[in-house]
Amino acid sequence: MGSLTAGGAGEAPVTRAERKRAERVARLERAAARVFALHGYEGANFDLIAAELDLRGASLYYYVSSKEELFLRCLRQSAADVSARLRAIVEAEPEPRERLRRLFREQVLIEVRDYPEYVPLFFKARVSVPALQEAVLSLRREHATVFEETALELRTDPRKARLCLEIAYGTLAYLPDWYDPAGEVGPAELADELAELLVAPFLSTGG
Repeated sequence: MGSLTAGGAGEAPVTRAERKRAERVARLERAAARVFALHGYEGANFDLIAAELDLRGASLYYYVSSKEELFLRCLRQSAADVSARLRAIVEAEPEPRERLRRLFREQVLIEVRDYPEYVPLFFKARVSVPALQEAVLSLRREHATVFEETALELRTDPRKARLCLEIAYGTLAYLPDWYDPAGEVGPAELADELAELLVAPFLSTGG
């Protein structure tokens, strides 16, 4: 729990008031992501989200108009940064094996260090609102494309490339569930080890 005025930054606001609002919104989005992950879309509500921030549920209407809007903001808040980081690796690394390793490594860091609250919304979220379903699927497709493009450079058989990717996605989907950031293995070490394990199936012979 904590004050809504503490925490992260928004999109380079100009004035002090804009910076403060961006910080509040960032805190709200992270709190909402935790509640959505824990209770699901249907079970979450403004009272539960506000309680994470020691606020009243009605106060959240100052920032968002509905639970649907807040869920979309949670999805998009991290998606833009994640996409930019992964695409930067694609553009910087010409060798596909090293590129895929770096993509997996970055994904691990994203999940366990930078955006652990958001992972369930992308990999496990089940929502009944059609617009939200489409938003989740669209972001998943965009995210998967980055990995698929490189995977197909390593495995010329699309079926085998897809199988290797599904194995990797399954591992990544549950990573925040079992990883302990306070444990003996730090995020960077975990990212290095998992990246090597996840890229290995793409390097085997046979197409």
